[in-house]
Amino acid sequence: MRIVIRDVTAVTAGTTIARNVNLLIEESRISAITKEEPRIDEHTTLIEGKGKLAIPGLINAHTHLPMVLFRGLADDLPLSAWLEDHIWPLEKRLRPEDVYWASLLGLIEMIRSGTTLFADMYFHIDEIARAVEKAGIRAVLSYGIIASEFDAHGKEELDKAAALIDRWHNAAGGRIKTGVSPHAPYSCGEKIWERALALAADRRVILHTHVAETEQELRRCRRERGMSPVAWLEQIGALNLPLLAAHCVHLEKGDIERLATHGVTVAHCPKSNAKLGSGIAPIARLRRAGVRVALGTDGAASNNGLNMIEEMRAAALLQKAETRDPTVLPAAQVFHMATVEGANALNGEMGTLAAGKEADIVLIDIEQAHTLPAYHPLSTLIYAVQPQAVTDVIVAGRFLLRAGSLTTIDEEEVKERIKRLKDRYVN
Repeated sequence: MRIVIRDVTAVTAGTTIARNVNLLIEESRISAITKEEPRIDEHTTLIEGKGKLAIPGLINAHTHLPMVLFRGLADDLPLSAWLEDHIWPLEKRLRPEDVYWASLLGLIEMIRSGTTLFADMYFHIDEIARAVEKAGIRAVLSYGIIASEFDAHGKEELDKAAALIDRWHNAAGGRIKTGVSPHAPYSCGEKIWERALALAADRRVILHTHVAETEQELRRCRRERGMSPVAWLEQIGALNLPLLAAHCVHLEKGDIERLATHGVTVAHCPKSNAKLGSGIAPIARLRRAGVRVALGTDGAASNNGLNMIEEMRAAALLQKAETRDPTVLPAAQVFHMATVEGANALNGEMGTLAAGKEADIVLIDIEQAHTLPAYHPLSTLIYAVQPQAVTDVIVAGRFLLRAGSLTTIDEEEVKERIKRLKDRYVN
């Protein structure tokens, strides 16, 4: 398979803009980015790139994909009430087949808004993996462990986490990776955490958890353990592993230094944090201290969308509003978080367009009414582009979206299935 994207504006080497170049894709990789006239033959798929922006696929560093099924069911509530009174009871009613179809619905939204890799923590993970395998996207999947003690239930939770790694790590031609996910410091006891850390270290996979999302969580940890969640994770050795820490909204003095010292990646979810009233994470301070920050949407039950373009915009705007400084988190930095930083946390192969890299490429029409005139491509992307401007999505050299049409998922079938499921969760 050979693809040529001709005469396109491309974001290369992180945030460098290369205009009027040709991208050559052979098999699953980018073979060249060049101004030389490309060879076109009967084995070449040619895409005219004039008026389009080519970017590396966006990376959603924290989500719960099947929660699209609960989009809009429990809006305008604080996190504790939202989670304990509404979401957890609904999740007990989920069937494996519901998770499969909900995952496909979420993947449609992700692909159509330019996401090519995501990190997910949930349950019925086999069904999420099946959906990922079918869709052709990339994912880092982990089972969300919730257990206070290492009793029969706790052992079962850890066994499920290990089984996921055994079944799915490096599956789907390497597109699926796995991790270990104790849900949070407040939802898993210390013995569970100790065994989860040992599992992650033994299998050499990432650790993915929720950290310091709310003030209530911070107060509870100080009351029960005498320290902040970040300090407690450091004490038990969690920060010594490759750690993806979602949220990190409420950090105490010393927490930022701990995160930086140990090379932790924070998965910043600005829209979910704002909608749940959790607050605004101190991203500007984290980045100044050298903490790696990636971007995530969280689940669509607390965000109502899985659109990483909108998440980039929210991240930039909320930091500017919070700090009252319009120079904070400029477009190039936000884009770097949604690509390079996410790739560094999840899979170093992705995140940039360069010869030899995996061909995970998104094409965006920047000559639409809502984007013209496109003076500065990255500013246009962060502050103006809407998902309908995404025309093509390629993962590992394979089209998942071609000229606005999905190639791996039957969108109408998925929507019909979801509409049939709806009544089960509102009655």
